[in-house]
Amino acid sequence: MSVSFAQQTITGKITDENDQSVPGANVFIKGSTTGTTSAADGSFSIRAASSDTLVFSFLGYKMAERRVGNATTLDISMEPDARTLNDVVVVGYGTTRKSDLTGSLASVTAKEFEKQPLTRMDQALQGRAAGVQVNQTSGAPGAGFKIRIRGANSISGDNAPLYVLDGLVVGDINSLNVNDIASMEVLKDASATAIYGSRGANGVILITTKQGRKGPAKVEFGYFTGISNVVQKLPFMTPAEFAEGVNFAEGKEFYTPQEIDALRNGGGENWQERFFKTAHSNNFQLSVSGGSDAMDYFISGNLYDTEGTIIDQDYRRYTLRANVNAQASKKIKVGLNTFLSHEKSSGNRVSLSGGLTWDPTTPAYDADGNFNFNTIKPGVGNGGINPLVGPLNNVRDAYDNRVTLSGYANYDISKNLVFNVSGGLDRFESEANSYVPLFVNNVGNARVFNSSVTRLQNTNRLTYTLDSNPNHVLKIDAVHEQQLVTRQSLEATASNFFSDLTAYRDLSLGSIQRTQNNQSDESLQSFLGRVNYALFDRFLFTASVRADGSSKFRPGNRWGVFPSGSVAWRLIEEDFIKNISTISNLKVRASYGLIGSQAIGARATRAIPIVSPDVNYPLTGGSNTVGVAPSSRLANPDLTWETTRQTNLGVDLGLWNSLLTLSLDLYHKKTTDLLLNSQLPSFVGPTVVTRNIGAVENKGFDISLGLRVLQNDDWNINSTLNVSRNRNKVLALVDDKPIELGNEYIGTTFPVNPTRVEVGKPISSFRGYLFDGVYQLDEADEAAKYGRKPGDAKYRDLNNDGIISTDDISTIGDGNPNFTWGWNWDVTYRQWNLNFLLTGSQGNDIYNFQRGRMMGLGSGQFHAVHADYLNRWTPDNPSNIPSSRNSIELLSSQFLEDGSYTTLKSVAFGRSFEGDLLRKVGISRLRLYLNADNLFILTKYRGFDPETTASGGSDVDLGIDYSTYPINRSFTLGVNVTF
Repeated sequence: MSVSFAQQTITGKITDENDQSVPGANVFIKGSTTGTTSAADGSFSIRAASSDTLVFSFLGYKMAERRVGNATTLDISMEPDARTLNDVVVVGYGTTRKSDLTGSLASVTAKEFEKQPLTRMDQALQGRAAGVQVNQTSGAPGAGFKIRIRGANSISGDNAPLYVLDGLVVGDINSLNVNDIASMEVLKDASATAIYGSRGANGVILITTKQGRKGPAKVEFGYFTGISNVVQKLPFMTPAEFAEGVNFAEGKEFYTPQEIDALRNGGGENWQERFFKTAHSNNFQLSVSGGSDAMDYFISGNLYDTEGTIIDQDYRRYTLRANVNAQASKKIKVGLNTFLSHEKSSGNRVSLSGGLTWDPTTPAYDADGNFNFNTIKPGVGNGGINPLVGPLNNVRDAYDNRVTLSGYANYDISKNLVFNVSGGLDRFESEANSYVPLFVNNVGNARVFNSSVTRLQNTNRLTYTLDSNPNHVLKIDAVHEQQLVTRQSLEATASNFFSDLTAYRDLSLGSIQRTQNNQSDESLQSFLGRVNYALFDRFLFTASVRADGSSKFRPGNRWGVFPSGSVAWRLIEEDFIKNISTISNLKVRASYGLIGSQAIGARATRAIPIVSPDVNYPLTGGSNTVGVAPSSRLANPDLTWETTRQTNLGVDLGLWNSLLTLSLDLYHKKTTDLLLNSQLPSFVGPTVVTRNIGAVENKGFDISLGLRVLQNDDWNINSTLNVSRNRNKVLALVDDKPIELGNEYIGTTFPVNPTRVEVGKPISSFRGYLFDGVYQLDEADEAAKYGRKPGDAKYRDLNNDGIISTDDISTIGDGNPNFTWGWNWDVTYRQWNLNFLLTGSQGNDIYNFQRGRMMGLGSGQFHAVHADYLNRWTPDNPSNIPSSRNSIELLSSQFLEDGSYTTLKSVAFGRSFEGDLLRKVGISRLRLYLNADNLFILTKYRGFDPETTASGGSDVDLGIDYSTYPINRSFTLGVNVTF
């Protein structure tokens, strides 16, 4: 005989220990998949039988159970769980309580950014972590980003941080779905990063993805759509004004008055309007999560599709994730994380450097709708062809595919001893295909480039914990880790096609063909030991040592040993502090350690002979014979690690029950044995050798200030301010001679590189002539001494030799900021929420070569198009804008500008809906929102924007603005639904 109980509606409210509402708590019937979540005011409603037991759970609180019985109302007061409420954070090879940290770490959780429609992980990190500088280097769809932690250590090596995804070291993370991220921990000081040895010198970012939780299946769907435009445009002369400027510059009539009148009446072209467009984007996100005592799961899929704001580029990304954990037995727990992504970029963007300076008096199309290939008047503007021809006809298809698998098995050998085995695979494949058709260059050029990077990793960790006596807590980790990285590339090009029909899909149709490929392997073996000891829960000690053996170095130099140590004193546990009611937390920290870097290629210690078509020769007079040439690099078997020594002093303070929190860190880093190229005398044969020489210093501070402004049943207002300052200085170089490593800009225009690395200055400093304005009429005699006349640019003669030459070039600026900051606000009133982020950079210079090119300067540029030229010097207008061109004007402080800025990086305004009506259709929560990115930028900089840079991820030529893809202002409308 079976007995059934009728279901009834059970309502109630969930509160915390302070009688405050707990929104988003899970409520489900024990032993079933039926459940709901609490509303913003903590209320809930669920259908249950009198025999059922309701389970209540929320992160940071102990799980509670209540039998329904005859009750129709159940009010629950949840009890804090000290183990989870004390902010468990991820550290290298494990977790710890935030209160037990002895090193410097910044943590960003999904709760801090989930209210904004983000598409990249850098957006979640920017402005939210002190000591971390995040720059959006390009506004192109799918473009990457640049992250630096406490400055740049290496001159020739990569200064990007190490990324660890769920315990697996990975490479590029641009494809990562930000909606999958649960938290990001940034390890900054030596105590925190030395555990990663030779890979931790630039800091470490630990990314933890979301996992399932015990309870019924939870389905979440999100969608947003948006439009984007460039933040601001540049001031141009009208076509008629340009024509008048050409006549002035040439000193003769290129344009007749009748032609100028026709231009004034609507003729010519506005190239900015041609190049820039309103871009549309769409994002779909779906996830399912849940679990039981035996297993939990999190499955997520995402589709992001967007256009570029500069013609003509598009980007689409697909991602799929499945994270599964299972309790295989009482002693064994296993897990597997799977991530797949596919990215496609298509189209070619307009070159802004040449496009914006093309002749504005020539329309893009003629009367028949065909391209005006060349300028109507020869020798006007610049020497290029119509800037629309390439982007609208060239073919570019790029594909990126990623597979990341990571798994683990935990075996509880005993109560105090746990053995963990983990490992994984990260494989990234890239394909870049392009074709320039006959219509564009009369030849036809095709290129196919395929590359892949495969990372294999295995980590074996044994952890012993002794915590039976709370006054003496000991934790010991012993780790063995091994990693193999394989890189492959294949490039094939062809030209002289007779047809555009196949584009890059059949290179055999090109009469000139060329192929080359490359492969390299590198491996790393590591042993690690770490001890954590807590005495009376107030004195905390951490010591670690890691030994890395790298295949990049020769035997005898392969192994590097990197120790670190740190201490902390939890003063809040002392009676003389504990009795001060104002102070709720106080801890001081100190750490010191060594970190290494293997910032060289896999074969950098060897002299590799040159084998390429460039050294082939027709020895018999017929076809080429494959040639081999001596290496231009001298082998150096003595190369070894770059080493960074870092000292950190920190304090953590909480006041008025953590109403106000402060974290302050002071640090000093010194990197020695830099891996630099040294030039050799010509008689040696090889021209360069890599040596361990040189040193760089970084020092500064990080401040994180948190404020809980207001918290009650209706209001919840929180604010976090992060401020970072880093001063970078080169201490030593090869023979202490300056070196030039930056990119070449504007062809052969410059007599020297615009940036260089010099002892006593930051890694990147600007070079140029000191611009002192324009020679005026009363300075004619002085101008004549230098072969100039009134109206010409005036430069400072630094060596007083009466000649303006390269000897008068000096350091004129610095692309490094004095400090950066981010200020995040989250304001909630009942079901309404406002979240916004302000970011800024102060004290950095920008070399605005784009404006210089638009002023008619540089090789291949004939005339000015910038509106500043309207204010050029004339006898009646004694301005400081030169009226004539010269060969050195572009490389001068005339085009050095203050790059400081403050921007409203993002602002989101939304409303959540809950209630019986939604629950009847299976919806527990609905949120609608509006979002704006880069709503305004306050800056004196006169370019498109002060954040993007032509140098991308480079650290040796910071702050160059030339043909840079500007960032965008975006407006987004979205919805989030929880079932």
